[in-house]
Amino acid sequence: MDVTIAEDVKAERAAFAESLFNVGPSAPTGCGEWTALELAAHLAGEERNGGVTTFIARSLVAHGVSVPAPQALVDTTLRLERRHGFTALVNRLRRPVPRLLLRPLVAPLTLFEYWTHHDDLIRSNNGVHTVPAALVEVIPLVLRYQLKKLPNGVRVTVGTRDSRHQWSVGPNSGPEVTLVGAPPDLVRWLSGRSATGEITMTGADIPVQALRAFTGQV
Repeated sequence: MDVTIAEDVKAERAAFAESLFNVGPSAPTGCGEWTALELAAHLAGEERNGGVTTFIARSLVAHGVSVPAPQALVDTTLRLERRHGFTALVNRLRRPVPRLLLRPLVAPLTLFEYWTHHDDLIRSNNGVHTVPAALVEVIPLVLRYQLKKLPNGVRVTVGTRDSRHQWSVGPNSGPEVTLVGAPPDLVRWLSGRSATGEITMTGADIPVQALRAFTGQV
């Protein structure tokens, strides 16, 4: 197990649980019409039965296979989990993370889920969100997950401002667009959220404009 990312996952989840408790069940979350109660139910539902189903789905995503959950399944899970009540759901998120969800293959996606939804909640309630060191490991997985939603025929290269990390997807020939930003903003942009800082895009005008229109909500 990657100790660094596992510890970041645990810390993010614990902070998320406290943020949920502090804002209360009716607080907005930035996730459509979901309140903090629905968001807590969503996260708790992903961990049912030791997170087995979630582990399988994330393992596929880690291998580049998109597996969106049917809306009917999402709605059913929310309904079942909401019955437990807000306090019980938050307390479940204070328990240890299911070990399956900390396995090296899926740990970056587990961090992505907690950090992104925690970010949604904090930004909707005027809070300040810290950035775990391991968040950068999320970027290549989300980038590959979004490949089919990115402009067809364009090679997209994403890099961090410190030039320490860079990833590319798309054809080796043809137009290329390079995006540069801070890790949290790259994660936000790739998951269909608005960045808080600047993301620069360089390349030919037409593919750059096509990329600016990207709205790959996760």
